[in-house]
Amino acid sequence: KDLTFSLPAAPAKRQSSSSEAQDSTRSRLILAPCSGHFEAGSLVAVMGPSGCGKTTLLDMLAAKKSGKYGGEVFVNGQPRDKLFRRIAAYVSQEDTMPPHWTVEEAIEFNATLKRQPKRAHSSVKDWVDTLLGAFDLRTVAKSMIGSTESRGISGGQRRRTTLARGVAAC
Repeated sequence: KDLTFSLPAAPAKRQSSSSEAQDSTRSRLILAPCSGHFEAGSLVAVMGPSGCGKTTLLDMLAAKKSGKYGGEVFVNGQPRDKLFRRIAAYVSQEDTMPPHWTVEEAIEFNATLKRQPKRAHSSVKDWVDTLLGAFDLRTVAKSMIGSTESRGISGGQRRRTTLARGVAAC
């Protein structure tokens, strides 16, 4: 509700009536106050031109913004609390993965880090296999991620691997 984000602008020199220079600090509005509501179980697209604040808004909703911001975020009608990270996953735009990993290893790494003992899948391997199928990655499971220097999976497969890693950590 009423989320807003500003950054301090560089101090500007202002001439006073006595011709002395004085510092004045202003802020630069990054995200104008905005409010919204997402229904549970719905898929939402946040769209807009470059630089309009889409990533800033998503960072704020996911509690990834380190700076101070205004407004409130509610989850299931309650103010967001420290348990929020247990029920939500955030996959950033940058997908940093070691190029020598296989797709399966990348997903398994995240699944092992955040293993939940009460998960319906009896093992990490079962969970990884489920994710490989859900994200249509079984055909490239043993393929290297690759990098700009070494050939690997396609850009779309790389993005789906990043998303599967995000889900694996839930």
